[in-house]
Amino acid sequence: MTIITAIHDAHKNVTWLGSNSRATIGSFVAPSIDNKWVALHGWVLGITGSGPKLEALQAAAGDFPMDATKPFELLKFLKTAFENFDIGETEEGLKRYCGGGLLAHKSGAIWDFDNSFCMIEVPSGKFWARGSGMDLAIGAATALAPGVKSFEEITRRTLEITIDIDVDCPGEPLLQTFDEDGVLSEPKIA
Repeated sequence: MTIITAIHDAHKNVTWLGSNSRATIGSFVAPSIDNKWVALHGWVLGITGSGPKLEALQAAAGDFPMDATKPFELLKFLKTAFENFDIGETEEGLKRYCGGGLLAHKSGAIWDFDNSFCMIEVPSGKFWARGSGMDLAIGAATALAPGVKSFEEITRRTLEITIDIDVDCPGEPLLQTFDEDGVLSEPKIA
């Protein structure tokens, strides 16, 4: 299990991305995972949990729809990549892909999707999270927002709180930015 977060900062024209540096597999803490986000031609995708999900995306990168303008086009690509790696299971006739995620465009628009790829758009400027610690993270960000001066600080402090309290979100808080040019920064410990 894991925590990933996103919030668009219109003043700096970047999307602040957060994650924890480790994940859990059952009750075991997995090895360090430095990057839970991948940039794909003007889009960035964050995936929760452990397993070969980012590897599936990287293996399928040559099949990425270069002219993708809608988030559902990326989820269709993601579904195919996961199926090629045999990720997911069918439960009561519905295919589930072992975790959800967040998707953001370089314009600052953000979408949340669950393990069956049901998707909702996150309101502009709203802090959002996905993963086992998402409820705690969203609650912490909401409580912190009035007293915090920047979206970077909200992201950092929310990750620290979530990691400190939620045993399913171990590791160090990692921060990244995704800018209007579609550039994803390297993860840095907050």
